[in-house]
Amino acid sequence: MNLFPFPIGRNYLVRVFALLLSLLALGHAHAQPTIVSTVPPTGASGVSRSAAVIITFSEAMNTSLTMAYFFDLTTFQQLPTSLSWSAGNTVLTCTPTPSFPASRTISWTVSNGQNPAGAPLAGYSGGTFATGAGVQLTLTKPTWSGGTFSFDVNSSAGQTFTVEYSSTLRPNQWQTLLTTNSPTSPVHIVDPHSRTNRYLFYRARTGS
Repeated sequence: MNLFPFPIGRNYLVRVFALLLSLLALGHAHAQPTIVSTVPPTGASGVSRSAAVIITFSEAMNTSLTMAYFFDLTTFQQLPTSLSWSAGNTVLTCTPTPSFPASRTISWTVSNGQNPAGAPLAGYSGGTFATGAGVQLTLTKPTWSGGTFSFDVNSSAGQTFTVEYSSTLRPNQWQTLLTTNSPTSPVHIVDPHSRTNRYLFYRARTGS
């Protein structure tokens, strides 16, 4: 029994089936990748300054072209990050190097995002989050032992700071003891100058 008003042969059915497969393949080829989740989510606050930003895509991406960039919206400076991809090229992990600045709004964007077939990233491709307050630099645990003075400096992990010393409290009389970007806190400081001068003052400041 033929339900169509004209005879249908086997070759005709094969052609129709091949056409449907071609249309499905064409639709799949033009599907665009999207960002399905981010950690931290856009709009988050109190984010750890050293925490990695993780961007998950809906499919494998072209890792040689897909890049992520971060900016401090207070200074409009670009913030360096180290990028690494998961085994399936669907998850991009962005680790700040050094840590993001404290109490700032950070903007991020995925640039030139596309899959290996060249289909561009669809939907949103960026967002913002706010970092938490950093740990204030403090000098603690002063110790005199074996003829040498030592102390600890508390800071945010990964924060660059400089320790200075002076025999007076006059301006422009401070000398650099050391500059460090320690991945941990506190940092233990031993001053060799204290062997010859016990009457020294110390201070720490951010930066180098």
